[in-house]
Amino acid sequence: MAGHNTPRHAIGLNPDTILNPVEVRISGGMLALNRFLMTLQNKRMPVASFTVGRDGNGEAMRATILLDCPPESARRYTTLLSALEDVEEAEAAEETAEVALLKVGGDTWRESAARLGVGAHEEGGTVVASGETEKMEAWLAEINSELLEDVVRLGPVARPSGTAWGGV
Repeated sequence: MAGHNTPRHAIGLNPDTILNPVEVRISGGMLALNRFLMTLQNKRMPVASFTVGRDGNGEAMRATILLDCPPESARRYTTLLSALEDVEEAEAAEETAEVALLKVGGDTWRESAARLGVGAHEEGGTVVASGETEKMEAWLAEINSELLEDVVRLGPVARPSGTAWGGV
């Protein structure tokens, strides 16, 4: 099996903790990403999860950060991040979606995904699925027994409200 994100309860987070998602666009390539990560570390930001990828047109990177802190602290961290040189935009996101890529034998995943409220489609032999974390967990557990060959969980992805940064 391919790697996936560690569940929050497995890394010692209180399941009742409210995680604050922040979406950030970073320009400048890998050096900019390294500077950004060093800022997260040096400012001792309470990062519970970090997911990064290229945006839709491939010109910038998009990172989703889940901060394990009160909302007011998350707003202050977001303001600090938005002032960084390589950050094009940083904004609190209202919600996140879990994304996974799967290699599945058979077609039973379609009915299962629709029943559990998971968005899924097939692209070149790979199933691309997204949805709320709880729904994704339930769906993956259900199809795990049904010819699941491989899975890569990309982690939470967020979009700030009122903006369109392209698709996942």
